[in-house]
Amino acid sequence: MFDRRSVIRGGGAAAAAGAFALGVGSVHAEGVTASSPPSSKPGFLPLPAQAKPLPDNGKGYRLQRVGRNGYVVITGFVQSVFVVARDGVIVVDAPPASRGKLQEAIASVTDKPVTHFIYSHSHLDHVGAVADFPDAVRIAHAECARVLALHKDPARPMPQKIVDGRYNRLHVGGEEIHLIYPGANHESGNVLTYFPAQRLVAMTDVVMPGWAPYRGWGNADYLPGILLAHDAILGLDFDTYVGGHVYRTGTRADVQQSRAFFVDFWSTRRPPTGPAL
Repeated sequence: MFDRRSVIRGGGAAAAAGAFALGVGSVHAEGVTASSPPSSKPGFLPLPAQAKPLPDNGKGYRLQRVGRNGYVVITGFVQSVFVVARDGVIVVDAPPASRGKLQEAIASVTDKPVTHFIYSHSHLDHVGAVADFPDAVRIAHAECARVLALHKDPARPMPQKIVDGRYNRLHVGGEEIHLIYPGANHESGNVLTYFPAQRLVAMTDVVMPGWAPYRGWGNADYLPGILLAHDAILGLDFDTYVGGHVYRTGTRADVQQSRAFFVDFWSTRRPPTGPAL
């Protein structure tokens, strides 16, 4: 199903994240034909079209509408979600790389304040700008809150509302939000946030549409939990998936492709005594 030769060129953010592009179907080496002489240059192949960066708005970010009142902000290699509810804006993740741009994107569609912030998990590259929304009620899973308490980082203040267990349903300003925790995966406390009215799912650092992590699936805390996270996503009715990284949003097909690759990755690389998936 996947062409394993389809890899990153040069490096950059994707290389730093330990990810390579997933190619579908046949891919051919750039500038190499059957009659070409051997080259001493590294044999990197061009990125598949679905993995390439998309143009931004000229201000350093892309704003994508999802559903009636949901939005995705993509700044380079990181992503955030916000939903405009009746009384204010609900934000999922605030990467430092999006500082200022996320606020500008929100202001471009509404003058309502940010009233709620959902921590996907504790990692600084996704939530290090949460303090830019000091009036928002911060929400996190209990396991995420436990990690945040260990950090004692002013850039990642403690949540005021903590949910626990595998499934929680919240209602904020007329918007229904499902917070689903399939267990430890990329990190303990990394939750799936589902906005059913927008047919929108956000789960950070589990599926990267068009790409796949290769260093322990992005240095995941618990690799079997990555499979459970994929299954939790696919158990929902959605049109748009937001993974927190890469240059575009995803679809159900992207999540299915990522799951199939993970099973292949696990089955190929697991120790002989490891459990089968």
